[in-house]
Amino acid sequence: MWELSQWIGDALQLSKFAELAIIIFGAYQFYKGRKERNEADAAAAERARIDSNYQAWQVINSAQGKGGSGGRIEALGDLLRNGVSLNGIRLDDAWLEEVQLPRARMVRSSLRGTNFTRANLAGANLEGADLTDADLLAADLTGANLRGATLVGARLSASTLDGADLREVVGWQDVRSMGHASVVGVRNAPPGFLQLARGMGAVDAEMKAAAEDGTLEYSQHFRAI
Repeated sequence: MWELSQWIGDALQLSKFAELAIIIFGAYQFYKGRKERNEADAAAAERARIDSNYQAWQVINSAQGKGGSGGRIEALGDLLRNGVSLNGIRLDDAWLEEVQLPRARMVRSSLRGTNFTRANLAGANLEGADLTDADLLAADLTGANLRGATLVGARLSASTLDGADLREVVGWQDVRSMGHASVVGVRNAPPGFLQLARGMGAVDAEMKAAAEDGTLEYSQHFRAI
């Protein structure tokens, strides 16, 4: 009788161990499956990002040399969100009105005749970019790096250049318009730049302070010519 009781006790103990083993194995399988799913999701997300970048570049490259947007506004936004550098990009004559490219990297880009009206280029790196004849009307270039950029024939009326770096900027004497532009706190401006800007109707720190004091009338409204 005692042996039977002992056997039953051993059997129950073994059953408990088996249940515990099943639970542990199930937990391991769940963890392993979740890890594999997470890895699969990450791989799918990366694949989707690569596909998105490829499609965006296709849109941009196929539209080179053509006027209008050609889907480039959306494509550029996708590339920027994906952290892709736009250095050396060619967007000549593109219509990119109100494009959102804050802090974009566009070093040595070709932007000749590009329409950046009301574009957001705040903090963008435009070092060495060719902005010949570009329309930057009411564009936000706050804190942008324009070192060595070419501005011949550029229209900058009502643009915001506050804090922009103008070191070695090229063709600033031949800017087409700068009326009501804000040049407060521009950095490394070439000698004579602020005088020219004020002569064309731009507003610097001194003029803005006078406007706030009521001693000078100032308006951001402008008429493009």
